[in-house]
Amino acid sequence: MASVDAQRGGVQGAHRGGGTDTAWHPDPPESGQREQPGPLRIWFPLLLALCWMLGTFAVFWLSDLDQRVPNKTQLCVFVFSATGLFAFGYAVQAWRCKPDRFLSVAPTEFTRARKLLFVGVGYHVAVSAVAMATLGATGPTSVWSNVRDPANAYFDKLDAYEQGVGQGNGTLTLLALLGVCGTMLAPLLVVYWHRLSWPVRTVGLLGLAFHATYYLFVGTLKGLGDVAVMLGAGLLVVAVTARRRPGTRRGRLLALAAMIAVAFTAYMVFSQAARSTVSGTSDMVRASPTVASVAGPHVANGVAAVVFYPTHGYLGLAHNLQVPFEWSRGLGSAPAATILAEQQFGADASAHPSYPKRTENATGWPAQLYWATIYPWLASDLTFPGAALFMGLVGWFFARVWLEATLARRVLPLLIFAQLWIVIAYLPANNQIGMSPESVSGMITLLALYLCRSRPARRAA
Repeated sequence: MASVDAQRGGVQGAHRGGGTDTAWHPDPPESGQREQPGPLRIWFPLLLALCWMLGTFAVFWLSDLDQRVPNKTQLCVFVFSATGLFAFGYAVQAWRCKPDRFLSVAPTEFTRARKLLFVGVGYHVAVSAVAMATLGATGPTSVWSNVRDPANAYFDKLDAYEQGVGQGNGTLTLLALLGVCGTMLAPLLVVYWHRLSWPVRTVGLLGLAFHATYYLFVGTLKGLGDVAVMLGAGLLVVAVTARRRPGTRRGRLLALAAMIAVAFTAYMVFSQAARSTVSGTSDMVRASPTVASVAGPHVANGVAAVVFYPTHGYLGLAHNLQVPFEWSRGLGSAPAATILAEQQFGADASAHPSYPKRTENATGWPAQLYWATIYPWLASDLTFPGAALFMGLVGWFFARVWLEATLARRVLPLLIFAQLWIVIAYLPANNQIGMSPESVSGMITLLALYLCRSRPARRAA
């Protein structure tokens, strides 16, 4: 059943003269200046990604969930293999990095990038307003009521989906197909922040605030997490390309990134604690007695849920690894694409279910209630060995767009880089990009624009 979230999207971001592929840099070098990338610029994203991927896996083993793993050796071999191939793919691209490939820096086309920022603002305002109205928002009072009560807001949203609210909404469907614009606002606002006037900055912040308001209205963490990750990706790019007093600027950027992470985590604790009050907690989520004695059982449940959220998917992965492969005919990797195929082309997904769905039937691990990492979704069409090899390709491409964004200084690789960070951030949970049509269409559009760039642009990048 398609949901309102699954129909949210954006406005097409292609423009004449190369689309979103504009050159940029927060501190442009002098004309003809050659720039040599240091180790930090080349390898830092890989280090961060590995810390997250291996860190969540380590936390999983430190929890009591490890006692439920039926195939510990198989799980470890697969996770380390997939992670190692991701790192290998990144290293192959980084090792072949020749600075001369990235030194053809075009003049900054700031006006075009600013237009894309305004398009992104318009997208967020339009799609959020339509989605909230569809789910029954009548004004600021009703919105604020839901924001204060995220648990009931979340369960009200689920009830609305079960009743088919928003299904077949033509406006939401159209916006979902134009979802590429949802990738623009957050990273562009961060990267161009110091060059934007205060009125433009204010408009950009209001666009993000409106977007966040929708997800607060429905008590859902997905969109908030996506925005936080894209902001973080933009901050990372600015941090390593800072030229003027880099130590001071990087310190401020680090503080800002920490504030974003703390704010998101705090809301996550609040939201999960509220849900536990309404619906109780899973038997797999066990609050720490120490936290409960200090902050109370309500907060302890929220903290336990936050720790459980990005780590329990490895237990789901272990169950999926036990199930034999059956090809899902291209319908298993991305749930949003499956919904689109069913609604628009009459495909029967039940005839060729995804790996998580077949695992639910075989082992009882609920595909819709708990996570299983990104790997079973990829394995639905690629097999598990194929999914591990695919991570090598992801690592290779991750390094490529990072180097293009920071050395060739182009907007399109920047936007793809931010989307790949969403893939990595949610890797211990699910295939986040494939969970909603606007994310799928947005990523497909970005990749199509990347592949269709003119030959000179590819050579320069």
